[in-house]
Amino acid sequence: MAIILLIRHGENDWVGKKLAGRLPGVHLNQNGRDQAVGLAATLLNLPIKAIYSSPLERALETAQPLAQVKKMEISTRENLGEINFGDWQGKTIKQMRRLKLWDTVQNHPSQMHFPHGESFVGAQKRLVDCTAQISENHEPTDLVACFSHSDAIRLLVAYYLNVPLDSFQRIHINTASISTLMLTKEHISVPFVNLIDISKFASQFTDLEKKPSK
Repeated sequence: MAIILLIRHGENDWVGKKLAGRLPGVHLNQNGRDQAVGLAATLLNLPIKAIYSSPLERALETAQPLAQVKKMEISTRENLGEINFGDWQGKTIKQMRRLKLWDTVQNHPSQMHFPHGESFVGAQKRLVDCTAQISENHEPTDLVACFSHSDAIRLLVAYYLNVPLDSFQRIHINTASISTLMLTKEHISVPFVNLIDISKFASQFTDLEKKPSK
């Protein structure tokens, strides 16, 4: 089992405007690239054992500076990817609000299956299965970084906090923020959600390698 840092990708020009989903060619903008470099600088001295990422460009581009300073490879995981929004991908927020299913997405997401895409229920299961598999490949005090997406991270946090799926959108996940899962066979905890000023917690993990695992 492991301690998993769930890191949302950095800013891009689609954030808050259009639903990128799994569309290719969505890259970080300058602010997003600066966020990625800042993340790498802050996480540099932590004993990170592995770096995993969604295969989408904006996630990989956020992971790359950390991989470079840590001299580590990035392991892509398809199941860390964004929700498959199907026909909704590429639409603006204004366009989506006009759709009949908008109310379902906002108020009853457990009932939503995106046309030619996936459901929130199915997406949450694949994300939980993916993080569980990653965790099982590591020791209890191993710190691993997983770069993913807003809704994906919200679904994971909701699951591990035992929040009903219909309430998962109450969880806010900023670009380049970190949420943390501590997974062991005996205990699950979520000590941080949507952490932006990570200097407040970084020191707690720097000595992990010195502590014997139980």
